[in-house]
Amino acid sequence: MEFILYLIIGLIIGFLFGKFWIESQLKLKYQKQLRQLENQWNEEKLNYAQLQSDLNTEKQLNKLVNDQLKNTFETLATKVSRSNNQTFIELAKETLTGLIVKAEEDYSRRSESINQIVKPLKESLDKHEKLVVDFQKGNNMAIGNLKTYLEELGKSQKSLEKETGALVSALKSPKVRGRWGEIGLKRIVEFSGMSHYCDFNEQVSTNTEDGQLRPDMIVNLPENRKIVVDSKLPLNAYLNALEAENDAEKKQFLREHAKAVKNHTKDLSAKAYWSQFDNSIDFVVLYIEVESAFSAALNENHHLITEGLKNRIVYATPTTLISLLQTVAFTWKQQKAGENAQKIIQSSQELQERIAAFNGFLNKIGLSLNSLVKTYNQSIGSWEGRILPGLKKMEELGIKSEKKELKELKQIDKNVRELKQG
Repeated sequence: MEFILYLIIGLIIGFLFGKFWIESQLKLKYQKQLRQLENQWNEEKLNYAQLQSDLNTEKQLNKLVNDQLKNTFETLATKVSRSNNQTFIELAKETLTGLIVKAEEDYSRRSESINQIVKPLKESLDKHEKLVVDFQKGNNMAIGNLKTYLEELGKSQKSLEKETGALVSALKSPKVRGRWGEIGLKRIVEFSGMSHYCDFNEQVSTNTEDGQLRPDMIVNLPENRKIVVDSKLPLNAYLNALEAENDAEKKQFLREHAKAVKNHTKDLSAKAYWSQFDNSIDFVVLYIEVESAFSAALNENHHLITEGLKNRIVYATPTTLISLLQTVAFTWKQQKAGENAQKIIQSSQELQERIAAFNGFLNKIGLSLNSLVKTYNQSIGSWEGRILPGLKKMEELGIKSEKKELKELKQIDKNVRELKQG
């Protein structure tokens, strides 16, 4: 039984440490993926810039060719002015034809080379452009939905702030806070199916040299073992942190809250509830109704759980307390099943004893029947051997009853069936 409880405590501690570790790992994973996407986007931007540079270079080359043609034509025109028209026409035709062929070959070669470079880049840019467009559409839709959600969230936030303010003000009263914690405990007990096995503070207390000790709840275990639960956790500093006007003030209140939890743990350990109640497990469960309050204290003091275990204090939030109580409920079911099995065994033994007694009675009846049959057959023998011959002589002498005739009597040649044992 104690092994199961210690195992549950270990699982609770592992769950709390695992939760913080998983959150940090997920944060690192998402940051890494975001950096990869940013790097990929920067690479595509560089490729696009390179493509633009190549296109600009090609335009410059075309401009140079055109300028060269223009200069050549002007030179030829100057020469023509010094010769006849025929010489001008032939020279211009020859020169222009050579330049045009050369320019076409050079342009064709460069165009093909550039197309080989540009085509895959263009396809890649088209794909990325489509992705960007789709992303923008989805982003616009998400922004619209987010805007609507934020508006609704703002309304809910205002309502929540109003209700939270009222709750915080109410919880600053120790009496209200104690009543609230008691109601939370009872709901968890009912949810876990442990109402018949838990005693609350109005039912349990113990007297010591320092006065009367009254825990908030006693969890009864099979074999008359007990777990003490206390829920008197100070929350004033945490509630003040919720109302802080700036981060520095909030940080200071949270430090005070973590210190208050640590001090309360030591004070609770000093009460030594495990030695005040007979058959109590050697630790006390400190129930924290507000899970965020425990998380805040743990963020400020990462050794809080270890320090609690050293002081025989196990922290429990609503989630972990439900797990603990449901495990205890399961052990009670196992206990009941064992008790029922023992009752079945006892009933079976009693039934076997009764069957054995009934068997003895049947055996006596059988013996009596056999003895009766034997006596009956002996009587028939005496009837046939002694009485019946005398009656026949009386009939022969004329003495005969006219009212009734004697019936024939037969012997019984069957024995009573014996009972088989097993």
